[in-house]
This record gives sequence, C-alpha cells and structure tokens, in this order.
Amino acid sequence: MTMTNEYHGDARSVTQAGRVDRFEQHLHFHGTDARPPERPMSIPAEPTLLVDRRDEHHTLHDVLDRSSAANGSSGSGAGAVLIALCGLSGIGKSTLARSFAWQVHERFEDGFCYTDWHGHPVSGSAELARSCLRKLGTAEHELPAADRDALQLLRDRTRGRRMGFVFDGLVHPRQLLDLRLAAPESMILFTSQHAASEFSSDGVSSIDLEPLSRHHAIELLARITGTDPVVTDPDVGRLVELCGYTPLALEFVGRKIRRLKHWTPRRAADWLAGSAHRGEMLRDNPEVRDTLELAVTDLPAEQAELYRLLGATPCRTFDTATVAELLDADPADAEDLLYELHAANLVLESEPGRFHLHDLVRIHAIEHAGKLEPGDSERAHHRLVTRYRRMGAHADRAVMEPSRLRVAGDEHLVASEENPFTKPTALRWLETEFANIVALVHHASGRGDHETVLALCDGALWTLHNHHKHYEGTLRAFELAIGAADGRDDPLAGARMRILRTRLLMECRRFAEAHEQALEAREKAASTGHRQVLASAYEFHGRVYLEQEHYEPALELFRAAWEISERLGKPRGMALVEHFAARAHSGLGDQRKALEYLESAAARLADFPNDRRTSAKVRLTTGVVLRRMGRHRQAVEQLERAVVELSSHRSAEDDEKLLFELAAPFEEMAASLREIGERDRAEECLREAVAIYERAGSPRAERLRSGTG
Repeated sequence: MTMTNEYHGDARSVTQAGRVDRFEQHLHFHGTDARPPERPMSIPAEPTLLVDRRDEHHTLHDVLDRSSAANGSSGSGAGAVLIALCGLSGIGKSTLARSFAWQVHERFEDGFCYTDWHGHPVSGSAELARSCLRKLGTAEHELPAADRDALQLLRDRTRGRRMGFVFDGLVHPRQLLDLRLAAPESMILFTSQHAASEFSSDGVSSIDLEPLSRHHAIELLARITGTDPVVTDPDVGRLVELCGYTPLALEFVGRKIRRLKHWTPRRAADWLAGSAHRGEMLRDNPEVRDTLELAVTDLPAEQAELYRLLGATPCRTFDTATVAELLDADPADAEDLLYELHAANLVLESEPGRFHLHDLVRIHAIEHAGKLEPGDSERAHHRLVTRYRRMGAHADRAVMEPSRLRVAGDEHLVASEENPFTKPTALRWLETEFANIVALVHHASGRGDHETVLALCDGALWTLHNHHKHYEGTLRAFELAIGAADGRDDPLAGARMRILRTRLLMECRRFAEAHEQALEAREKAASTGHRQVLASAYEFHGRVYLEQEHYEPALELFRAAWEISERLGKPRGMALVEHFAARAHSGLGDQRKALEYLESAAARLADFPNDRRTSAKVRLTTGVVLRRMGRHRQAVEQLERAVVELSSHRSAEDDEKLLFELAAPFEEMAASLREIGERDRAEECLREAVAIYERAGSPRAERLRSGTG
C-alpha cells in the first residue's frame, strides 16, 4: 500500500497521522469554515516498554495535585510547578517522563509541549524559550532576535494559562529557572542526571529514580524478547543482575536475544560476563558496555574507525566539519559515516548536523580507541586541535579588536584566510563549542601541549568570557594556562594569563585570591620588561581595590598604569585608567577631581569612535558624579546621552551587554529627575530600568520595584 500527501475531495475534515522519529504526529486539515485547533500538543509516542514505576507515577500525580490546589487556593500568583526526574543514564527517566506526559496532558487545556534536549548544548534560557514558542505555533520569522524579547514573549503567551512543558535531557537544567513563567496552573517537568538534592533549595519537587526490582527487570526482559522466562531460573536472574536492573541495558541485550533466537539466558549471561572490557566508570553497570559490544561487532571498517576516533577525542559534541577534519575526509563522506552510526544507535543527533555520544556509549568508545594505530590517532588529534585553534582565532578576531594584545594569538593559522564569522555567528560558535574548548584545554594540559592551552585560553575563551560568562570552567582553564606559561618558561604569557584570571576572580568577588593573582601578575610583567603588560597588571590590580571600595590603593595603581601608557603613547589606555581613577576619586568624595579625569577620558576617546561602550560608560560615571555634586540637570543631560550612545548602536550585531548596561543610566536619571521635581519622568525612567533588569533576570528589578534598591 502506498500513502501519499495528496488529498482530493470535499470532506469537511481530514486527519493524517503517522509516526516520525519517535513522535506521534497528527495533522488536521479542516474545511474553509472550520477554525484550526488552537491547543498546541507535541508529545513523543507513548512508551510501550514501561514496567513498574507505580510509586513514581503516584508521587508525580501527588506533586501536581498538591501544587494545583495550593496555587488555586492562595491566589499568590506563584509560577509554574517545577518537577525534576533525576538519576543515572539508562535508568528510565525519559520513559517515565513520556508516560507521565500522556497521563496528564489533557489536564493542561491550553497546550502541552515536550522537547528532547539530549546532547544539545543549550546557550541559555532564551534558546529554551524560543523552542517553546515554536511548539506554541510561533512562526520562525516571528521569533524575537533578542534573547530578552524571546523570554518576555514566552511569559506573555503563558501568563495565566494552564500548560504543560517537558524538557528531556537538559545538560544545565538550571536554565529553566530563568523562564519564570507566571502561570501557577502550569507545569514544567525536566529530566536530569544530577541528584534530586541539587534542586531542593530552588522550589523544585525532585524524584530520584532507582534501578528496577529483580521481578520487574525480568518482566521487562520478557516483553522485549517476546519470551516467557522462568522467574526462578538462576540464569535469568544472573542475566538481569549483569544488566544492573537498568532499562537501557535490558533493552540492549533483550533485542539481541530477540534477533538471535538461539540465544538462551545462559548464553547471553555468559557473553556479558565473559567480556574483557571493564571501564572504571562502568564498573557498576558492565552490562551496558557489553551490550554496546553487540552493536559495534559487525560495523564496517570505516564506521568502526570513526567510532574509535570519537572515543579518542576529548570533545563531547561534534559537527560534520569537525568529524571531516578528524578523519581527514570529504565532509560529505564524513556525514554519511555519522549517519551510519546514527542508524546503529551509537551516535545521537541533537540537531541537524550536530551529534554526540550518549555518556555510556562514550565510555565504551574510549575503550575502543585503544585499538587505533598510535600514528593515526596522533595525526587525527593534531588535525582536531588545529581546527579548534584556527576557528577560535577567527572567532576572537570577529568579536574583539583584531589588534588587541595577544600572547598566543595563532596569527599564522588565520593570516591567509578570510574570516568565516561575523560577531554574532562567532559568539554562537564559541558558546556552542565552549565545553569542547575547555575539554581540549584540559587534554592539552595533560599532554604537555602548552602552546595549545595558551592559544585557546588567550583567544577563544577570553573572547567568550567578555560576552557570556562561564566562570567555573573558565577559571580552571586559566589556571591551566598559567601552568602552561610557566611550563614553557614564558614570563610574558604567564603575566598575561595571571592578569586575565585576576579579573575573573574579581568578578566572582574572590578578592583575596584576586589580590594574590594580581601581585604575581605584576612581578611576572616587571620581569619581562614589557611595559604595556605591566600597565595592564597595575590597572587590573587597581580594579580589584576599586571593586572593594578601597580607593586610595586603587588610585596609586591607576597612576602607575597611566604613567606607563603615557610614555608608550597609548591614549586609549590612558582614557581607561582615567575613568577608573574618576570612580575612585568620586568614592572618596572628591567629585571635582573625578570630573576632571572624566573630561580628559572623554576627550581621548573621541579619537576612538568605534569604542562606543567605553564612551557610554564614561558618560554614565559623569552623570553619577554630577548628581553627587547636586548638578542634577547636567547629570540628566549626560545620562540621556549615555542612553542614546548605547541604544543607537544596539542591533542584531551587538550582544546582550549593551542592553543590560542601559539600565544603570535610567536608574541614575530617575534619582536626579526626582530632585528637580520631574517625578513623572523619574517614574518612567525607573520603569525602564526595572523592565531591563527584569528581562535580564537580575534580582535588582525586585529591589527597585520595592524601593530597597
């Protein structure tokens, strides 16, 4: 029988249904006088292999019922109920999530949306919001380009509605907390490999899933194999025990038994127990690795080679271009091989053209990487690292000033190439590849490849940090970079890496460590004789004191940095230090001195029209100083100009920092407008500041709204 997508006739309503990639799709085509359905509904096919989990189902229903009752009676305007299904890979979180979704979806009269995020490197809560908006029927061209607008649109479209959302396989589920849906009758359920206790303080009801009981493991095995094993058979008991009573392992081995009808429980158990491969991380679940052996036994040579190479690379996700580099192959051939592994359920595709290995599969692939020829493995690794260094160097130059100081810039890799990135695409690439870049830094450090560590930190990671923050991973990477610089006896690189790590520590308010790092940076910089790096070391150390409101020592360091920049003929460097010095003088109460420094900084920056952010910051500080001097009308004028400078350049080519920085001048302007009696304008500015902080997820929004800011 052949089914087509064509329909001819006059029926008022036609339904086409099918199964597409694990999802049940139902498309309804109505006559001209029928309205299209308004309730979005997307849930994967209802699982057929779920056994037991009655207690977990009861708990889920109880959480949902209690939350609905509490929200309905209190009228508190609380947000959506948050539920987490937690546990190890292969424990059955996704299956339980799908089953529960089918049980409760009709309770959510305004829609139910299920999204699978396994292996997908989510850039932030805005990406989750856009995904939800698509599920709600928002056309692609209607999706807001700005992250803040996407989040706001989702909140607007869910406010007061009864909706269900399931986020399956999120790597960083805390991004969901930023969605803040003002819909108390709605539910957000997510699966996580983290322990339930991690979310206990965030208002999340969490459930830790445990392995199946012996009885239910045998029941699942029977349903998969289509046989009726004897519950008391010791070989059956041994087999499910070797599978660790986990659904994933039972499904792997069960399907093998179903295909190889001559396999008995003893034969399957002997096969699992006899495997020589025992990865440390799989010690408690050897069945998973052994069942993976079944999947790779008959792979063609080229597919097996790729599988091993994927095990050898420290990268956790990969696109077709990276795999082509790894294989030294044509991209089309690399893509074919990836989809062959995908068809064998060894590689998962998180989005078109981007793949990952399931955690347990990855461990197995690492074991198989030992079968590679050492020379082949080394050449593949060199090609991989070179690609990341080259792409990272291009991204760095697309986002940051191309002529900025770099101590390990990989200029030779990009000098003869056209940059493939714009600023937005570079930032997206850096965000997507962040975890891979950090992994490569750690891997290179372990190999003693100091050059790669420095190149990736000084280029890709520092550029990303200036726009998107990943403190924990970046701090550790720069600690390794310091070790790399010292390991190759490069005091200039050592000074630079310590300077950058000083800023990271300062932003984390780890001031004692920041001071220690800054002192080391100054000593290293002084030993090199490189005056620009020494000026930078003084400046960053001064900023640590400034952040602590220790203004006198900050000024002493700023003066030293300014004098070096003056001798080097670096007017922009002088302007930057003058701005920081102005803030210190203002903190000490010397507003006139602060104003002198700010006027000097503004004059110098006039020769750098592209540095709009620094210029706007100088105007903002000028407005603050004038307000402290009681010159409120002049303060308002400067703050208005700061807003214009920031907002006039804000576009798709700029990052979110430009938006967030608009809040401060609005907030400061409100204070001066109140002083001169323009209360309506003051309230309008305050509302603008609150709205910006709110869209950015800043707690300052609530403090301003309540008058405690």
